[in-house]
Amino acid sequence: MKKLYIFVFILALSCNDDKHIKYYKIPKLKEVNKNQDFKIEDSQLSFTWDVPKNWVTGKESSMRLASYSIAYDNLFADVSVTNFSGDGGGIEQNVNRWRRQLNLEPQSIELIEKDIQNKKSDLGNYKFLKIINPTNEESAFLCSIITVKNSTIFVKLNATAYGVDKLENQFLEFCSSFKF
Repeated sequence: MKKLYIFVFILALSCNDDKHIKYYKIPKLKEVNKNQDFKIEDSQLSFTWDVPKNWVTGKESSMRLASYSIAYDNLFADVSVTNFSGDGGGIEQNVNRWRRQLNLEPQSIELIEKDIQNKKSDLGNYKFLKIINPTNEESAFLCSIITVKNSTIFVKLNATAYGVDKLENQFLEFCSSFKF
């Protein structure tokens, strides 16, 4: 009976003497085909990338430009694409943050630079790094740092140590596909 009173009360509040039909315009959400180029545009920066056919759109986040999930051997890898103004905190701070996420000690920029490989995309050269904790191979990272104009794009793949080895070529092809 209590539910009936609440329903009648809500119904009474929602009714009024206005007999005009009200129209609302709601923008349609833009769908992105996961197998086509993805395009990011803002007033100062415009770039795209190619999404591999076996990658599916992953969990959304306000921090990410895009997320992808990659199936491998009954497991899933998570790929995040983020973009920050300037250097996004710098190479040393970001790599050490990733290392701490894998329970590894921070390193000096000199040691970090020894592990970095330079790769190339149409956006220019980018830095690639593989981070694995040998005492816990359940989580490992492939990371790319792409500097463009006044911002930095970070691409990170999170999988097992076996997964990062298995998916490394796909990850590098993805990062190399970034273009204006």
